[in-house]
Amino acid sequence: MDHIYSVLRRITPVASTNTDWITEGKSVISVSSKNTVAFTSTTDLRDGTAKISKIHVYVADLNMPWEAYEVLSHNEDITCLEWDISATKLLIADAVGCIQVWGMKDFLLNEWAQITSTVYEEYILAAAWFHNGKKIALNMEKKDNPLYLEKYSFIRFGPSVKQFGGKPSEGLIAITTTGMVFVLILQSDGNIITAAELLGQFRSKIKVVDLCYAKSGDFLVVTTDGLVQSSVHCYRVGLKVVQDECIITCEPFSSFFLNCHATCLSGEKQAYTKVTHLKFILREAADAVVITASGPSGSTVELWELREKPVTFHKMFNNVSLERQPKTVVWQHHTSSTSPSAVVAMATPRLSIYDASPPPSYILVAYKDNSIKCFYRESLQLACNISVNTGTHRRDEHSMYSHQQGMKQYLHGAPISDMQLSWTGCTLVAIDSLSQLFLYRLCPVTDIGGPMTTSYALTVLEYCLMTGTDWWDVVLSLRPGWIENLCEKFTDSFNRQPAAAQQGWISRYLSIKGSLYRCLSNGLAKAGDCHALVMLNAIAAAMKSLLRPRDLSSQDKGPAENLSAILNSKDTEGIYQMDKVLLHLESKEFTVEPPILQSLQHLTQWVADCALYLLATLPYQSPNHNRYPGGGLVSDPKALNTLRELLVIIRIWSLLNESCLPVFTKMAESLDVLSLLFKLLTKALLSHSSKPDDSLLDDCSLLPNQVLVPIIELGTQAFGVASPALFMNSLPLQFEYHSQPEFLRYNSKVHTIEGTIPQNHKTDIVRHVSLGRSPSHVRQCTRCYSTSMVKAGVRSAATRAWDQRWLRCCPCGGQWQFNVTSKS
Repeated sequence: MDHIYSVLRRITPVASTNTDWITEGKSVISVSSKNTVAFTSTTDLRDGTAKISKIHVYVADLNMPWEAYEVLSHNEDITCLEWDISATKLLIADAVGCIQVWGMKDFLLNEWAQITSTVYEEYILAAAWFHNGKKIALNMEKKDNPLYLEKYSFIRFGPSVKQFGGKPSEGLIAITTTGMVFVLILQSDGNIITAAELLGQFRSKIKVVDLCYAKSGDFLVVTTDGLVQSSVHCYRVGLKVVQDECIITCEPFSSFFLNCHATCLSGEKQAYTKVTHLKFILREAADAVVITASGPSGSTVELWELREKPVTFHKMFNNVSLERQPKTVVWQHHTSSTSPSAVVAMATPRLSIYDASPPPSYILVAYKDNSIKCFYRESLQLACNISVNTGTHRRDEHSMYSHQQGMKQYLHGAPISDMQLSWTGCTLVAIDSLSQLFLYRLCPVTDIGGPMTTSYALTVLEYCLMTGTDWWDVVLSLRPGWIENLCEKFTDSFNRQPAAAQQGWISRYLSIKGSLYRCLSNGLAKAGDCHALVMLNAIAAAMKSLLRPRDLSSQDKGPAENLSAILNSKDTEGIYQMDKVLLHLESKEFTVEPPILQSLQHLTQWVADCALYLLATLPYQSPNHNRYPGGGLVSDPKALNTLRELLVIIRIWSLLNESCLPVFTKMAESLDVLSLLFKLLTKALLSHSSKPDDSLLDDCSLLPNQVLVPIIELGTQAFGVASPALFMNSLPLQFEYHSQPEFLRYNSKVHTIEGTIPQNHKTDIVRHVSLGRSPSHVRQCTRCYSTSMVKAGVRSAATRAWDQRWLRCCPCGGQWQFNVTSKS
């Protein structure tokens, strides 16, 4: 377990003399499926005096954790934070029973709005979002199968609440200290359904509780009153909506007493007095729970598992004709682990990527002595142990002041308050009582104590590709020397998939590869290739979707398929001439309304600029070395074919509306740039398997003298932690809230083509239009820092569909955030 970074808070010398605030409150943390984090703080992170005012809820991207954005400030203690599966909504519950649901505005990480709020006047102990019924896991019996759809199984998992037609409902469930179950359902029409029910027959005192999802769609809830001598109760909670009314069914389940309670029954002195933490091993598996109890002599961690046992009857009830003996499910103590220090926090995985019984998983326990132990589920084997000490990482002037004054709280650090694992289980995020963040890299769960291997990384990346889970934490676990090899294996694995499957996953696959290459100082060119291919495929899909055949009954293929067949046919006359190709096409099948064509001019412009840029870079590229971002597409036959098809479509559309034509700065008015590009792309396609001939290289070398070659924006820069700077600095990295770290900056040399004019303005990475030198009201990506307009002006249906494609995330896969500098 390696310490990757710490995010500390700046404290003024005046505030460092006030020690009352150090242990005030309890920070709560939640990590989303997009590797964003939500956490609470008893003080404003921007306030260096550390005055306790209100409880603040912040969100941040783990790639740039120093940029923490406030969601709300609250008067009551926040007891529960939970992200939904899409990482766009946040559940916030407090000590007086107020449950709030907040959502992102326009999918911007730093823009939030309250969706709904309700008050139950009960102390909320735990809450969770409904399960959507989708679960994918690696089939261990077919783990060597090359096909993803065979290798990864869609496991039967019932949604928590079903709508009409079996569609899963969105909502949440909460458990209070008096044993009440509260349910809030967010209907698709905007209405809210609420319901409440007792967990047991009577109200009871609950101190610690946890819940998980059952395969049937029900919830399994485990509770305790905090006393070691009391039993741990289990309940099954089922939800059903009937005529806009939610029906809650609570049934008691098998219960048990802690194993450490046996010493008290034997007459010896009680070593452990109270239960401090209780969690299911997996949120999606109800087969095991881990419980911690603390006392004067330290603490113990107990692992309990659900086991099937046959029911034994008295001999007078035995029936020889009984074919199958009945069985029951009971809790059985598996193993325990003790420590001389008390437990302060515990974390277990949210899900497992393996379809195994029991699935391999880690259990992480933080102790009062500032140590974190990582146990393996099987026999609670200790995998690793690390000490958390914030004082040793402080290197600014304030730490020097504290050291000279002998302030022990800075030297030894504040105790850990809460922890959570990322969704893939590759990293652990911990928060202390000062709301300072600490991120740790974990070893693979399949190889205890060993480093991340390329085979394990490939498995997790494939899982992220299938499920839509963010892969940032996987990238953080890699070594720079492995990334090239991993990308090659990932490419080979993806190319084995059926064509239809590749078409569905191509965009996300290229985004993953691009983020891997961006972490290499020499990988910017290949990262640009991935981004250019993402954009090219997206534009091709958008433009071809506008084409409709005249007569559906008389044709087996549409206009786009006919165009591809003609361009790939070796019998086509005048293969190098675009006008000769047009003779084989029915122009009426490419008819699109002129207003729509005009609205797509920015996309047709990018296609032409990309073709011009690729051909201009060809003479400067060596066979084994691509020096220009995006230049690798010139040796990709699929990309070249796509460019040729789009150029033909643009030429046909220009006959309908000239305003959709790309604009070029030509040296001669008579030059037909589109025809020239089509001719050179065809030559490059025919010679892609061998070295380009001299005539092609000569023609490409003359391009900058015939037309101005633009520099296209490809989002190749990597900002934040997942960048080449991660491997250039010693670990752990030290950050400070609301302070841009200078040591993460790195110089990346990008070659430019001779004769091009460098850009002095920013370009919209989605719409490919100029934003000016200092644009305002724009959004930026938290991974590549690319810029885009939040909202465009007048749009057609086609451009609205194009904007919707990139509404949730950047083409690189990163989250959008509103540019803070543009607000002021």
